[in-house]
Amino acid sequence: MKKLTALTALLFGTLCLWACTPNPDNGEGKEPEPSTNPYDEQIKNTTVEIYKYAPNAPRTAYYAVSVQGKGDPQNCYVFPVGKDGVGASNGRPYDIPHIATFGADGMVRVEIIPLQVVPETVEVLPSVKEYPNWIEDGKVVVYLSEGDKASVVINGDLEHPVFLFVHSLETDKPSKDDPNVIYFEAGKIHDRQPKLTAQSGQTIYIEGGAIVLGAVYIQNVENVTIAGHGIMDDYHIVHDEGTHKNWGMRLYRCKNMTVKDILLANMHGWTTYAVECEDVTFDNYKVIAAWNEYNNTGVENDGMGVMCGKRIKFLNTFSYSHDDTYVIKSGKWSYTGEVEDVLYDGCMAWNRWGGNAFEIGYEVPYNISDIKYRNCYVLRSAISIGYTFRHGAMSIHNSGKGTVSNVSYENMHIDNPDEFGIYFSIIKTSYTLPDGEVWGPGNINGVTMKNIYMYNTPPYGNILFGYDKDHTVKNISIENLVINGQKCMSIKDANFTVDQAHAKVSYPVPDSEVTFK
Repeated sequence: MKKLTALTALLFGTLCLWACTPNPDNGEGKEPEPSTNPYDEQIKNTTVEIYKYAPNAPRTAYYAVSVQGKGDPQNCYVFPVGKDGVGASNGRPYDIPHIATFGADGMVRVEIIPLQVVPETVEVLPSVKEYPNWIEDGKVVVYLSEGDKASVVINGDLEHPVFLFVHSLETDKPSKDDPNVIYFEAGKIHDRQPKLTAQSGQTIYIEGGAIVLGAVYIQNVENVTIAGHGIMDDYHIVHDEGTHKNWGMRLYRCKNMTVKDILLANMHGWTTYAVECEDVTFDNYKVIAAWNEYNNTGVENDGMGVMCGKRIKFLNTFSYSHDDTYVIKSGKWSYTGEVEDVLYDGCMAWNRWGGNAFEIGYEVPYNISDIKYRNCYVLRSAISIGYTFRHGAMSIHNSGKGTVSNVSYENMHIDNPDEFGIYFSIIKTSYTLPDGEVWGPGNINGVTMKNIYMYNTPPYGNILFGYDKDHTVKNISIENLVINGQKCMSIKDANFTVDQAHAKVSYPVPDSEVTFK
């Protein structure tokens, strides 16, 4: 490592150059020289907020994490999701993601020390964010800022990723004395299992440093807020619905709801669903699901879902699951109804073993319309083990008689489409329809894609097909689809094909239904 230069003019010029360069290692993971690293200057004015957890809170044996703003580095609590040795019965390895959350009002330096291996490589996603990172003296260094979310994989170990979440400083806490506030204090583990609920007009607040054991079941209420920088821990909670169809957070027939900042971890079944709701906002909400021990595939644990409803927003959320990470359905079991006006903005997805990243379907017995995805990120999308099962980064699987219409994708960044990239289809499946419903083929009509970037080529390509000439995929507009650096200007360029392996009946979409720009 070179010594700091004595030439002030040269130092000033170098710092100015680096101030305009988003990543000093040019993507190679190299530590910048002291004379060319402006980041340690930027962190000197940052206030860091480290949450204080109970002494008996679960702690990891894999990583130590420290955070530095102004002043010395501070040790940060690391929460492990899942348990050692808990995996699926089909031979897949078990996964234990790790989570470090803290508050900051500017840029910080985060150091991750692997406790069981020597770091040799590091991948920090989303790649388009270009978070400065490198390996230094046996630790991984990452620079992040207020509001950032990052996935860190060391030595290619996808079974033990580290998720870093930088909150704003926790300055807007409600009063503990307010009778309409259900307040969970930091430094404690609060056992509220199996269910936590609220009445209209109430606020559930989980302070940074608090862990609440249990799940959230709220129904037939209005104007409820669930917020705070703490953790909901749902490990081994079994609810009335059964062992593998339980929910971590179920909002049922609610209106004007806000879920903000909290993290829900360790859910085995369906993690979060807004069911037959109106006007619900999930803002900076984070879900890290665990293996579903009650399912022999380890999956069946969707991250964030909409089941019927109107005007639902997902803003700057993060979802990791072993099934669909974000999903919309218009009917299943006794839940029925159309879906209208759903927005995903700034959302990040990682679906590990099954399902899809951003999914509409499969169950579409009623219409789904006006769905917007913008500025979203797919970190990884459904790795396969020797087979494929329609796992896509962007997918519409219509297996009902409803129509999916007016769907837009804009500024989508897909790092690792590990099976399919785009998968749009009309298909008959065995998935459960609502009670009394009869299956019939539906339609997909009106999909707009603009600025779609896949940074790796999907190994099974992209899929586009209908059921027959009257039930198919229509009116597709694609502007600036870039796959592995190549702009696609035709169905052939984009490698759109029919999935013969999984579609008993398939109808190739005519070229006239797809326009490229």
